[in-house]
This record gives sequence, C-alpha cells and structure tokens, in this order.
Amino acid sequence: AGFDGSDGLVVPKVETQDELKLLDEILSDMEHSNNQSSNNTGSSHHPKVLLPIATETPLAVLNIASIAQGPRVCAITWGCEDLSAALGSYNTRDANNSGAYLDVFRHCQTMCLLAAKAAGVQAIDGVYQNVRDMDGFQNEANYAKCVGFDGKLTLHPGQISALHKVFEPTREEREEATAIVSMWEQSDGKGVIEFDGKMIDLPHYVRAKKVLARVDSDEDVSSKEGTIVSTESDKDTNTSKDLEEEEEEVFPRVFMGKYFEDLEIGLKLRHFLTRTVTEADNVFFTCLTLNPAPIHLDHELSKGNDSSLSGDGSSSNSGKPLFNSMFTLALLVGMSVPEATHGTTVANLGFSEVLFPKPVYPGDTLRAETIILDRRESKSRPTQGIVTLQHVAYNQRGDVVCKATRTALMKKKQAR
Repeated sequence: AGFDGSDGLVVPKVETQDELKLLDEILSDMEHSNNQSSNNTGSSHHPKVLLPIATETPLAVLNIASIAQGPRVCAITWGCEDLSAALGSYNTRDANNSGAYLDVFRHCQTMCLLAAKAAGVQAIDGVYQNVRDMDGFQNEANYAKCVGFDGKLTLHPGQISALHKVFEPTREEREEATAIVSMWEQSDGKGVIEFDGKMIDLPHYVRAKKVLARVDSDEDVSSKEGTIVSTESDKDTNTSKDLEEEEEEVFPRVFMGKYFEDLEIGLKLRHFLTRTVTEADNVFFTCLTLNPAPIHLDHELSKGNDSSLSGDGSSSNSGKPLFNSMFTLALLVGMSVPEATHGTTVANLGFSEVLFPKPVYPGDTLRAETIILDRRESKSRPTQGIVTLQHVAYNQRGDVVCKATRTALMKKKQAR
C-alpha cells in the first residue's frame, strides 16, 4: 500500500548511475506486478520517480552530473553529514563565520545546483539541522532561492510554512515579473526593455517567467510601467525561435526514455505497462484500418479457424475472432515506450523482423520486454545514434505472441 500510494522514492547514499539503473529495473518489476494485480479493478500505477541524495560520499560528489541524468530522476538534493564522516571532517560549518558552510561542503551545494540544471531536473537544497533556529532556516532558504534552487528539504513540520513563504514570490517580485513579461511579449522579443532604469533582455524575461510559474493563476498582479527600446542588433539575435526555445525551458517537458548512451547492448527492459485487450479494440482497429478480414470480425467463421490454428482439430477459444496482428504489433511498441524511447527517439527507421508465434484473442492480457541488440554511431548526425531493439510481447500464460526487431534513430545526451 505504501508503494502504491507514493509518487517516488528518496534514494540515500547513491554513488553511481549504475545503482539507479539497478533500482529502475527493480521498480519496473514491482510496477509490472502491481499493474497485473490491478487489471480487474481498472486502476493504474504511474512509474515512480527518484530523488537521489547525491553528495553523501566522495565518489557520489565526483559522479553527481551522471547521477542527475539517471533513470527516473526528477530532482537531486545534497547532504553533508554522511560526507563529513567519510572525509573525517570535524565540522560542516564555520563557527566563526555566521555558521556558513565550509568550502568543501559549499562546493557540494553548488555542484548539486549545476548538475541538476544541466540534466534538466529540479535542484532541491539540503536540510537545515537546527529545527529551533527559524531565522537561520529562513536565511538559508533565501540563499537557496536566490542562487536558483527549486526547493529545500525540511526536517520539522514547523519549517514547512516558513519555506513556502520564502519560495513564494513576494508582491514586488510578482509585479516586476509581470511587467517584464508583458512588455517583452509586446515587443515580440525584438529589442531590449528599459525597466526602472535598467536594461532588460532575454535572460531577464526567462527569469520573470519562472517567477510567475510559482504564482497562483487567480492572483491579481498589477504591473509597473517600463519602456521598450529597439536596437538593430537585438532584432538579429532575439528571434521568435529563441523565445520559443527559452519558454520551453521555463516549463520543461518530462521525458522518461533512455538516450543513446544508456541503451547498451544486452540491456533488458521489463515494461510496466500491461493491457487486457477487448473485442472492442479489435473491431475498432480493424475498421479503422479498413481491414474486412472475417477472421477478425466473424464469430461463426472463427469457430472453424480456431480449430485450424490448434493443429489437432480442437477448439480452445470458443470461436473468438483472432486479434488483428497489426494491433498487437502497435500495442507492443507502445508498451515499450516509457522506459525505452519516450522523448528520446528522433525517428523509427524500420522493422527487420516481425513474428507472431501465438495468436491473441479478446480477453488476453499482454506485457512487454525489450532487449538492446545493437547500437552504432550515426555517420552523418553527431548528436544521434542508431539502436536496434527487439520487443517481445507475452500473454498471461507466458506465451510469446509477438516478437519485433526494429531500428530507431536516438538522441544523445549532448543533444538535450
């Protein structure tokens, strides 16, 4: 029940991305089991996300960029108590400098922020140990907010409301952000803006959008006045395409698929999605594809066809129509997407082999696995690579009902 009710897991003492890959496989197996047990209830389970504490050992600090890019990672955070024990440090803070972190631990905090932003995940500042020192907690939270952290861990319920007050934009911040966004969008990004005597350009607009993303949509925020100043050089650089790319960074999409570098030869993925197929699926797909074959639609004809398929004249499926094999193939590829290629595929290059060893009938429940057979660099696309994947679909009895080998053009991490 605890597993079902959680959105994700905090992962302490993680040192390498390989540990996260192993955890990803374990969670995939658990999610697959849970989805099978809930098929009759109609409930569904979303894949768990991970929040690694990425600086608790010296090795973890050296691998933090790789950890941030691990499977299922939605955010990373940092901590220094376990690290200080591993280093043999006597303290984590400078008692003579208002309790500021010592340089090595401030470095870990900075690396957490940089690694998270480089990987496109959230950066969460670590805990403040003294739960009775609310002034110190608020000061540290303010620092985290100012340098770019998206949130902060808490140790005590009393810290939560204080944390919300810190990270919620003030009225002055909302007014300024609203004014900057409004004036920038009126200028179509073709110029710079003078606001309160300061020149505002694209980075300021992006930062203002991030401020407004934290504001409830029903809040009334009045704006200040500013001046749009047009320059020829800005017209050349701040194009509408640049604006679209920056706005996408303000609200980043969430991709769960693996990049070219992650899809190592021999890697086996068990997919959490399962599907009990119905007669309605078969009829709709058959009609949608204009396929009038009676073996997919005609129950009476299917009685004889069922006997022919069995090879011994017996009938084990009460004359149920055969499922359209193209539906089975499409479903197999679809079930493989979340853990394998979600958001990381450039193009599907084709299928080299498609087999249907056993028939599929309405009422069967299918699951999927994927094995990476081959991969190679693209000669003409340095930011992409070519991967050969073998997808396999099984029914509830463990029979292989579809096996498909396909080649896909995949993104590399450097192309993100």
